[in-house]
Amino acid sequence: MKRYAGLHWLVPFFTRRFHTIEGLEHLPKIGSYILATNHIGSPDPMFIMAVVYRHTRQPVIFVVYDKLTQVFGKKFGYRWLGMIGKNEYRPSECLPQLRRELEAGNPVGIFPEGMRNAAPFVLPGKTGVARLAHWTGVPVIPCGFQGPFTWTVGQAIRASLSPRRNMALRIGTPLTFPKLAENQITKDLLTNTTRTIMTRIGKLASRPSPY
Repeated sequence: MKRYAGLHWLVPFFTRRFHTIEGLEHLPKIGSYILATNHIGSPDPMFIMAVVYRHTRQPVIFVVYDKLTQVFGKKFGYRWLGMIGKNEYRPSECLPQLRRELEAGNPVGIFPEGMRNAAPFVLPGKTGVARLAHWTGVPVIPCGFQGPFTWTVGQAIRASLSPRRNMALRIGTPLTFPKLAENQITKDLLTNTTRTIMTRIGKLASRPSPY
């Protein structure tokens, strides 16, 4: 099955919610990259992906919670919607698959905060994005997303159907980190790389990182 088959009509439906979209020129139209953005509500991947796909016409593989992939079925969700499930108790298990996607030339999207966050600042960030960046050497493209906080299914549906133009997406210049062998990737390196990424995301989202 072709990815996003039958869903192209949804792109303008979701992008209509944005009053501000900046930095599209930073998105490559071919090749792999890591799209790293803050996370506010459960529909975030749909809104962000609509903006990115409208510009690049290149599907992005998004990391989502396992429970969402179970709704569609893991294989069907991956082949059609580009979803890779993340086990909340063993989140690092999805990293090898994401690495294979990047090495195959496919972009991936990750929320390095690891959870939805409505605070006026970004969380410290998990080190998965940093590890993937050092494993593969592909650029990390930081994004700042502004939109409604949603937690329940009902809130997510209302956010998706709302006519309000209350969202913003700011895409920053790519960050590049050296490709390293596994024995060169230390805990301190991952912490510093993650801090660099989260600082940039926080500025783009107008949610400065206090860490």
